[in-house]
Amino acid sequence: MLKPNPQVKTKLRIISWKQIASLSFLFLLIEFFDELNYGIEGAALPAIRHDLGLTYAEVGLLLGLPHLLGALIELVLMLLGDTPLRKRIIVGGGLAVMLSLLLIATSQTFPALLAAVVLSYPASGAFVTLSQATLMDLNPGREPHLMARWTLFGSLGNLVGPLILAASFSLVWGWRWAFFALAGFALLLTIQVWLRPFPGRVVGNETQVEDFESGLLNTARVLFLNLKLALSNRNLLRWTGLLLISDLLLDVLTSYLPLYFTDVAGATPAQASLMLSLCMIASLASDIVLIPLLERVPGRKVVRLSSAAAAVLYPLWLLTPGLWAKILLILVIKFTTLGWYSVLQGEVYASAPGRSGTVAAIMSLSGILGAIFPWLIGWSAGRLGLASAMWILLLGPICLILFVPPPVRSSTSKVS
Repeated sequence: MLKPNPQVKTKLRIISWKQIASLSFLFLLIEFFDELNYGIEGAALPAIRHDLGLTYAEVGLLLGLPHLLGALIELVLMLLGDTPLRKRIIVGGGLAVMLSLLLIATSQTFPALLAAVVLSYPASGAFVTLSQATLMDLNPGREPHLMARWTLFGSLGNLVGPLILAASFSLVWGWRWAFFALAGFALLLTIQVWLRPFPGRVVGNETQVEDFESGLLNTARVLFLNLKLALSNRNLLRWTGLLLISDLLLDVLTSYLPLYFTDVAGATPAQASLMLSLCMIASLASDIVLIPLLERVPGRKVVRLSSAAAAVLYPLWLLTPGLWAKILLILVIKFTTLGWYSVLQGEVYASAPGRSGTVAAIMSLSGILGAIFPWLIGWSAGRLGLASAMWILLLGPICLILFVPPPVRSSTSKVS
């Protein structure tokens, strides 16, 4: 297990419960922004592909390559997140997110768009993932419950994003203005992070506040040791792998849904945006249900049951003809992914308490493998058609059924 030395006298900056609550709410707003951005990007993809003349292969590259390159940079940033530099990294990430959104809004060619998206991935990791890690640190022992609230705020952003873009298309405003607005939102949130007090961080065997006292060489040694210990934590690696494979029917599916409905099911871009909003409503409903559900039912049991339902419904959705039948089924499927991200992510953090930055680094490292999935779908779609390529995503629920362990019975807690 990755734990701080209990013999070390602490010099942590202590913040009040009121400051913890305020900071926690700010982190939830950052997740709302991140998923608002994600929702707008997904809904805008058909229009961006049309305006810039992108091929399926280029779409797959756009969705996969930035993830791959970003994961390598994020690995270092997340490890540094377990040092007193965490606040500065989050602020720097917020500024980089703002810049990437401005570049997307002004891009005129595929290389320019790709460069902007490549920048956005490590920037989002620094801004959003370390905010999530800090939220977990502020609420030890209730990681799945806080992840449920985190996911709820994200679902709200995912819901609002496509609605905003659908209205934009109806008013013939296009998609670029939305990214300018997102850049302004990112700047406001970044300023708020800079103004808030953070709890101190632990570096090696010395608890410190804002500045390094141990030197660059000692810091590098500690980061390497943290990574080595994390890679030897089998429980952490297992949950990270399950979180990775679950993304096939979460973000990867969501990324391709607008293209699937426009290119396979025959929907218009406006209809695809509205469909995506309906999917976000279904996800939002599942997130609302999940918060009280986790107080009564073990999270692992929720994931196992919902995965079994998704494994039946997803093939039925692919085989069902007709636009409206497909819309209805995809809404049900989105609801059946109940708890996947919240529970699995919570289990990942709980596997290495006190080292949330290192945990985030392992998840970034796993993102190198995760980057293969969007590219694989795009590559397969270019050769077999998008309808056939979407069958690959069925691996997600099947793996969860096979490898998520049953809940651990405890006399002191109802929740696994």
